[in-house]
Amino acid sequence: MKHLLTGITLFSLMLSSAVHAQMRTWTDVRGNTIEAELVENMNGQVTLMLADGNETHISISNLSADDQKFVLVNSPPNISISVNEITSRSSEGFAFEHPENSDFDRDFQLKTSVNRYKVTLKRSGTIPYNKPIKAELYVIGYRKQTEEYFILSKTVKEFTFGEGENGDVFVFESNPVNTKVLQGVRDRGTVYHGNLVALVDDQGRVFDVKGTRSKMEEHAAFIRKAKPGLSMTKEQLASAINEAQ
Repeated sequence: MKHLLTGITLFSLMLSSAVHAQMRTWTDVRGNTIEAELVENMNGQVTLMLADGNETHISISNLSADDQKFVLVNSPPNISISVNEITSRSSEGFAFEHPENSDFDRDFQLKTSVNRYKVTLKRSGTIPYNKPIKAELYVIGYRKQTEEYFILSKTVKEFTFGEGENGDVFVFESNPVNTKVLQGVRDRGTVYHGNLVALVDDQGRVFDVKGTRSKMEEHAAFIRKAKPGLSMTKEQLASAINEAQ
């Protein structure tokens, strides 16, 4: 038993492979056993929850062959995430920033972009995983004049990897995202800032995120809580990071 109970550990839920299974008997390579529930599998370390609520962790390589197989079958697979932008742009000529007072205003060129984002999720490994996965795509815009960020679009898809030639790949697209910018001495409007993809297991736990900017991954928990259209200031994002540390 002492070889299996190697100490209590707290893991970040954001970038871990999170799973939830029933209480069962676990055996290590020395034959020691313990009754526990599988909580997480992250970077080769397995977290188990005991009946009293305490957690212990052990390297997956120190588990019996049957237990290793159980962990791998019940853990979300490694998934590569790629996002391609499909954009069409148009110029609608010139417009005044203040049409009601155009005699004293300079003109701006109005440019419109219509964007779609194609997400490709590709599973690696040979061990089947038949549980549903939820993919969340957040498209984020930035308004320079107010230094605010916005969720321009949120797309959520639930899927299960299948079998066969294309069973390891899932592809989906966002809804169209429209942005308009008045370009002149002082640019006005909201521009595309980047996107974030979050993968969530069947227990509602995030096990992977990928953003076009590293800051988006740091702010993933805050972004996921934000509602489309509501603004997020730099101060709010910084505060969210400080509270999480």
